[in-house]
Amino acid sequence: MNNKALLVGINNYPSEGNDLRGCVNDVLDMAQFIGVKNSKYDITNIKTVLDHRATKKGILDALQWLINGASSGDQLLFHYSGHGAQIPSQGPLHEKDGLDEIICPYDFNQDPQTAIRDKEFAKIFATIPQDVHFVWISDSCHSADLSRKPDPITHPTLVTRFRRFKSADTANPNIHPITSMGAAVSPLRGALLSGCASHQLSADAFINNRFNGAFTHYLIKNLSMYGQDVSMQEIVKYVNIDLMDNGYEQNPQSEGLLATQKFFQ
Repeated sequence: MNNKALLVGINNYPSEGNDLRGCVNDVLDMAQFIGVKNSKYDITNIKTVLDHRATKKGILDALQWLINGASSGDQLLFHYSGHGAQIPSQGPLHEKDGLDEIICPYDFNQDPQTAIRDKEFAKIFATIPQDVHFVWISDSCHSADLSRKPDPITHPTLVTRFRRFKSADTANPNIHPITSMGAAVSPLRGALLSGCASHQLSADAFINNRFNGAFTHYLIKNLSMYGQDVSMQEIVKYVNIDLMDNGYEQNPQSEGLLATQKFFQ
């Protein structure tokens, strides 16, 4: 069995005013959780791509590393913490809402060609064999303001937002981030765990005297407690309770055929 994990986190975006604080810690914590505390992944098979290394090319190259050589029974994990957004749809397969979901690499500069679209992910993930246990964790927003929300409790004045796209009004609070991104996962019998619903923002939070994505923090907490016993759908429900109890206005989502299975094989 050849388990591999790709963990991407971007705190320091080059565009002024768009920096985040908890994404790199998300990656470090996830690496510690899967590689040390649970030993499900050999350290040599955990690749971290941080900040300036997480360009569009850097992420796409790392995704090829992740899926190359995957075979039946392997586990693959892709974790992304950073900015996300919606942009006008392109190509012959238009979304019904006219928008594509994207993640924003380090070198994203408002040009749609510098983003990574849901359709690009779908093309890459379509090459993963069906019997591979593939999980994608996205602790990011998929809304027009391209941000992870600052902590509403301890940092109400922290501003971490990108500008909206000038080519079209991409503000649509009714778009569910899983609907499009999930299309890249569901046919592959994978699972997508997302930090919030479409009309919400994922918190860049200050917890236990350090910054983290609130979703990633409580996801790791609940996986540590229950991950060997219950499905990813149930884990997300527990995370949702923790987020609500601690004042975060975000509801994590699960999608894909593997969501009814456990996080670890």
